[in-house]
Amino acid sequence: MGIQFYLFTAYIFVLTFAISFFMIPLLIRLAKRFDIIDYPKHRKIHTIPTPLLGGVAIGAAFTITLATHASLVVFLKDFITSNTLFSSQLQFYANNATYITNQIFAVLIGGLIIVIVGIIDDIRGLSILIRLLTETAVAFIMVWMGFRLNIFLPGITTWIITIFWIIGITNAFNLLDGADGLASGVGIISALILAGIMFFGNQPLVGLLLLTLTAAIGGFLRYNLPPARVFMGSSGSMFIGYILSITTILATFVINNACTNYVIALPIIILSIPLYDTLSVIFLRSIKKVSITKGDLNHLVHRLMRAGFSQKKAVFLIYLISFVIGILGILLIWTTVVQSIMVLSFIGVLFVGIFFSEYFLVKQNHKKIS
Repeated sequence: MGIQFYLFTAYIFVLTFAISFFMIPLLIRLAKRFDIIDYPKHRKIHTIPTPLLGGVAIGAAFTITLATHASLVVFLKDFITSNTLFSSQLQFYANNATYITNQIFAVLIGGLIIVIVGIIDDIRGLSILIRLLTETAVAFIMVWMGFRLNIFLPGITTWIITIFWIIGITNAFNLLDGADGLASGVGIISALILAGIMFFGNQPLVGLLLLTLTAAIGGFLRYNLPPARVFMGSSGSMFIGYILSITTILATFVINNACTNYVIALPIIILSIPLYDTLSVIFLRSIKKVSITKGDLNHLVHRLMRAGFSQKKAVFLIYLISFVIGILGILLIWTTVVQSIMVLSFIGVLFVGIFFSEYFLVKQNHKKIS
């Protein structure tokens, strides 16, 4: 990858960030004008009414940037392929413009549907059944179009696992969005680490998609850090989860210069915080015999706050855990089989430790209050 590609990547990043950043004030005014506001409730931790629609900026910035430039490459493909001034990556894209552009637009159309459903949920509220049916339909279409995990299993099994992966990650980020800056910050950390792996593994197109997502979230995060001026709502959290699920499907984690095939576990490791949050909430609701579809304040960030952390410190701690686990996951690229098993075991023990630490800290803090 030459300097030309890196300059182009930097340009895409800055453009996407700028679109997202400058859209937010307009969306805040729009949300206030039409009363698309998240009011404080018993299952909310914010204390002042806060505009929604921030997720629209994330989805729009990502879509506008990629759709515009994918269309330009198709329009100029003959000029690009015949001109040696352009990088080999761009010439490869131009030579395969039809296939790659179809993939990009399929991803964008699926994302558009997710954002629209999220907006409706933010405005009127949708049942979890309707959201799940929509996500399942989008996931099925994406799999039907060829977006499938590389897991070397029989066709129907791969279909089912891929559909569950898309639905699972989409909802995991939606559920994680329970505090100012939380889902957006974890989304940025996850996307950046995955992008680095993609560039290392010589998969620049997927890396570019992930950096574009990072920039789109980054423009929004400036307004979402505590105290948040705007929330991303379901439209933003579901979109982030959807794009991360699709990019990990597009990616190949059997990296040629990796030491073992354990790198195939990287997507699960890097996205383990939203997955842990979802699974732990399901577990806690199950043992309390409460419907898993019923919202509550038992998510990771809420549990940390009950353990005595402020909202800011709880969010920062989750950032730190997400980053550390992501870096540990990257080690799988260079470790031997035995070392990889040790890394995976350590990550597993770490999560068990986090779960029990939460329990004892909450119990200890409850005694102090009593």
